[in-house]
Amino acid sequence: MVGLAALLAAGVAATGSVLNARHERAARRIETLWHPAAAEVGAVRGAAGDLRAASLAGTGGEELRGDARRALGEHLEALGKLTAGTDAEVDAEITGLDRDVSQWLANASSDAASDRMRMYGLPASALGADPAEGTYAAVDARTKGLAALLERRSEREAQDAMGHMQGVMLYILSLAVALLVAAVVVAVVLQRRYLAPAGALARRLRRAASGDASVAGPPPGDGGGWIGRLTEEAEGVRERLVVSQRESLRNREALGQVGPAVQGLREILTSCEEPGPGIVVTGDVRAAEGLIAGDYLGAVPLPDGSTAVFLGDVCGHGVAAGLLAVRLKSVLTVGLRLDADLDALVRAVHQALTDEECFTTLAVAVLDPERSSLTWVNAGHEEPFLRRADGTVERLGPTGPLVHPFLEAPPGTWQTRTVRFGPGDLLVLSTDGLTEGRRHDGEEFGEQRASHVLAGLNDPTPSAAVTALYTAAERFAVDWGRDDISLLAAAPAPPHGRTSGSESPKQPSRGPR
Repeated sequence: MVGLAALLAAGVAATGSVLNARHERAARRIETLWHPAAAEVGAVRGAAGDLRAASLAGTGGEELRGDARRALGEHLEALGKLTAGTDAEVDAEITGLDRDVSQWLANASSDAASDRMRMYGLPASALGADPAEGTYAAVDARTKGLAALLERRSEREAQDAMGHMQGVMLYILSLAVALLVAAVVVAVVLQRRYLAPAGALARRLRRAASGDASVAGPPPGDGGGWIGRLTEEAEGVRERLVVSQRESLRNREALGQVGPAVQGLREILTSCEEPGPGIVVTGDVRAAEGLIAGDYLGAVPLPDGSTAVFLGDVCGHGVAAGLLAVRLKSVLTVGLRLDADLDALVRAVHQALTDEECFTTLAVAVLDPERSSLTWVNAGHEEPFLRRADGTVERLGPTGPLVHPFLEAPPGTWQTRTVRFGPGDLLVLSTDGLTEGRRHDGEEFGEQRASHVLAGLNDPTPSAAVTALYTAAERFAVDWGRDDISLLAAAPAPPHGRTSGSESPKQPSRGPR
């Protein structure tokens, strides 16, 4: 059907082209043949009239008669060339006009003899009838008839041109109808063969995406051509989508079951016990993935009234690192409660690392407000910041290597050191996720920027320090997804404040991860 419609359109277009060519040819004949020929006939008639008038002028009109003869001959010659071979009847009339003009001119030559007789005084009756008058009448009648014939030919050509134009318009209309029919046929074929199966397939996919299990069954279409292949591919996508929906449902159910456990693990990793008297502690962990980080922190009151604080960083992040961090924090908490010295405490953590690919860094500090002292051990951890009451910032360097199963850990591997820690001083432990944190252009947050934030604190309390550092990281646009960022701050309680307790920092909003 599409082929027939195309052939019909091609035939209509070809016929219309032929009719248009005929119309243009007829219009050209009117403009270049019949109208110029009619003008030449009128010029012949005018030249003949001029010659007749010059002949009546007598002997004084010799020059006029010569001009009129030349004009008459020229127009007759032009008329003959213009119409030669175009129409038999017109050619016959022009031949007759040539003959009549020749006869009239021959008769008109007797005018000179008539003039001489008048000069000798002969009466007009002796001259007889003028023979030129009779032949001039024939010429005049012939030109009138020829003009009428040319007018009829021009009218006939005009009617033919109009008929051809009407035919062209009719065929243009037919071509439009043919194209419309072809378009309708093509649309019907596309609808039935392609669009309808594609629409049915789309509906099946939408129903499958919404979880409708009633879409099972053979896919739409006849299975042939590219639409059949597309249908097969889409059916495979639908089946995989159904499987993905089932897995997603199971994952949601598992998340509902695991969610409380994840929250519990986070609370274990980030919780701090009530510190001993005279110490204020604040800590927070920002995980790179989800809620569980590979960082662990805590505060433990010791039997002698001092308080131990610690911050560790397990390699990696996520659930696996978080589970290892929980184990190491448990070892630390138990060791501190048993009043183990700091070197033995770190060696206990070393023994808890059973996986050869896992390691941890660790910083532990014992704060004694009675003696105004701070004793620490740093096992390859980020150097803690010690802000003095006058605003200067010091760093507590490492006292031993990081904790790795490959390293030997005999007694004394991790040394301890002690500095003064009095009112107005502030201890800040951090992981390298803060100082080595980068924004998207690659620039690091850096230790100097962290020291500058701490030195500029108007309120050097643990909660204010933690909030200020997190806020600075937010403004710096640190990429939070690169590593966990954890902070733990401790300070002597002010005399007019609480003698002990933990603070919760104001939580700044997390940046995009």
